[in-house]
Amino acid sequence: MARPNAVFQVGFRSRLAPEVTYLEIDMGSKTEQRGRYVLRGTANGYDPDAVLASLRIGTRDWKRVLDAIVKKHNSQHAKLYKVVSFKTMKDRETFYFGFFNELRTHTQFRDADPRVLRQRHVQAVVARWLERDMATASIHNYLSFLRTYAGWIGRAGMVREVAFYVGTDSPHVHRKQVAAEDRSWTAHGVDIDAKIAEVAAFDPWVGLQLEICHRFGARPKEARHFRPHEALIPRELAFERDAAAYPECEEFVRFAQGTKGGRPRDEPLQTPEQRELLMRLQRIVAKGWYVGQPGRTAYQNENRFYNVLRRFGITRSALGVTAHGLRHQSANDGYEADTGAPSPVRGQQERPENDAAARYRTAIRLGHSRLRSSTFYVGTMGKNGQAANPRPDGDPVEQSA
Repeated sequence: MARPNAVFQVGFRSRLAPEVTYLEIDMGSKTEQRGRYVLRGTANGYDPDAVLASLRIGTRDWKRVLDAIVKKHNSQHAKLYKVVSFKTMKDRETFYFGFFNELRTHTQFRDADPRVLRQRHVQAVVARWLERDMATASIHNYLSFLRTYAGWIGRAGMVREVAFYVGTDSPHVHRKQVAAEDRSWTAHGVDIDAKIAEVAAFDPWVGLQLEICHRFGARPKEARHFRPHEALIPRELAFERDAAAYPECEEFVRFAQGTKGGRPRDEPLQTPEQRELLMRLQRIVAKGWYVGQPGRTAYQNENRFYNVLRRFGITRSALGVTAHGLRHQSANDGYEADTGAPSPVRGQQERPENDAAARYRTAIRLGHSRLRSSTFYVGTMGKNGQAANPRPDGDPVEQSA
């Protein structure tokens, strides 16, 4: 069965204007037109199909061709019938233009057309990636982007698995999915409270965002989009999976905006420090607003956040830590609180009796749908690359968005 388009036809003929045969809702553009009734191919006066039809195969104007393909398909998820995030769309677009620019500039395929992607094209560019020692995770991500792109141009299944391009004996075949080092701030000798206070004295908003990362193990984007007035919820309103993992907690804090994959989660309210921070945020932040400088857009707050972090050395090249390291801090500290022993990545050699339960709680609290994701933070003492089953009675159903 062909995959449905991200545009829906609606309406009865009797309700439409005489010159209009049907109306459509554009569910994939993520522009100001999203959710409005627009004529097919006329939103913003741009029709990708018309652009593609006007340019012959092999045209020099390959950027217009690629731009039309991206505009037509980029909002679509690779496998599911839904739209993707702005970040995913931006990352895809940047990669596709870089890929074809490298293909046409640095390989023998100088006339390659974005509508005619071949296996030899992918092999040529992957060979250049290997020459410059690209990171394994990047190679996997980029080939995933190319698989999605191949589906857009009617060549689904053309892009093979990583081993086909790098060789079965290459270290790039498998990603490292087990933490090999502790990325916590304390592991790098950084005084968390002192450093956050230093940042807050310069920019109180960035200081608050870092505190959210620290106290709740939130991702930086989640911290910047956190809405404190809507966050505190009682146990009976929390997601069943999150509440079941923490039976001792009666209150939870909901993270709904800025989460990965759009999946909301409820984190247990466990410490006085968490409660104090939440109450302080409710006093500072206007109702209905998020934790960020009023008057700035989300994009401006993001730029400000990372500019301030660079100013205070919160980078791998300076202090050896990042904002995401506070998420590692929270994960490892939580595992240690549950088991009474340090995590494997912090040097623990013997598996605690409640290791499986602690891993399960860590994965749930951090909002991961794959429970083996706990090994990304706390490491493992089992076979390399395989985490112990985080819950004796099996995996729970993935939490729905």
